[in-house]
Amino acid sequence: MKKRLTIILIIIGVFLIVGGIFLIKARNKDQNTDESQQDQKKTLETPLEDRPYVALIPRADGKEFTLEISRIKNAKTIEYELVYESQGLSRGVIGSVELSSGETEVSRKLLLGTCSRDVCKYDEGVEQGGLTLRFRGTEGTRKFETSFHLQQGGKELTSIDNNFKLAGKFAANSFYLTMPTIGLPEKVDSKVVGGPYGIFTAGSVSVKNSILTMTLDETSAEAKLFFFNGQTLTEQKDIEIEENILTATVDSLGAFLVTE
Repeated sequence: MKKRLTIILIIIGVFLIVGGIFLIKARNKDQNTDESQQDQKKTLETPLEDRPYVALIPRADGKEFTLEISRIKNAKTIEYELVYESQGLSRGVIGSVELSSGETEVSRKLLLGTCSRDVCKYDEGVEQGGLTLRFRGTEGTRKFETSFHLQQGGKELTSIDNNFKLAGKFAANSFYLTMPTIGLPEKVDSKVVGGPYGIFTAGSVSVKNSILTMTLDETSAEAKLFFFNGQTLTEQKDIEIEENILTATVDSLGAFLVTE
C-alpha cells in the first residue's frame, strides 16, 4: 500500500514539474512577444532632413572601413551591423556606441576580418554589402539601412541600385566606396528628388571631367545638383536633364544630391 502511494505521489510530482515548465515557457513566450510588439511600436519614422549623415571610407588597402556618422539627433546609443560576402561566405561586423549628452558625431573603425596578437586575417574579395544602424533614445528606436559597393579603380563607379554612376578614370591602386548616405550632409530648403549618394576613398578625391549620372525620383526642369566635399555644400552648374536622368561633369569625389 505504501509502495503504491509513493508511486502515485511521484507521478503527481512529475506532472506538476512538467506542467510548471510548460507554464513558464508559455509565459516567457508571451512576454517576448509583447516586448517585440512594443519595440516595433516604438520604431520611429524619420523624414530625410532629420536622418543622420553616414559615410563609409575604405582604407587604402580596402581591408577596413571608417564609419563616420554626423547630424545625430535624440539618441543615447547607436548599434551598427555591417554585412558583406567574402569568397561566397557571409561575414559581418557588429558593435554599439554609447553617446555622451549632446554628442552629434561619432567615428568607428570596421575591420573586414579578424586580428589576434597583431596578426590579421582579412576577408578577401569583398565587393558589396549592407549597413544597418539603430539609434535608440527615450522616444524610441530609429532604424536605417543602406548598401555599399566597393571597387578598385576602373572606368565607372556605381551604386548597388544603379541609380548613381560616375564615369571617368580612377586609379587602379585605390579603393572607392559608393553608397546612399541615409541622410543629408547639410539642411536644404528645397525638396530632395535625387540622392544623396556618396563616393568615398582614402586616396585622391580629384576626378577631373568625370561624368555623373543620377536617376531622379521626380522629373523636374528646375532641378539643382549639390556637392558636399566634407565641409561645405555647393551647387554644381551646367547640368542636363532628360526625362528623369540628370547628368553633369564633376571634378571631385564626395556626396551628391538633387533638389527641385
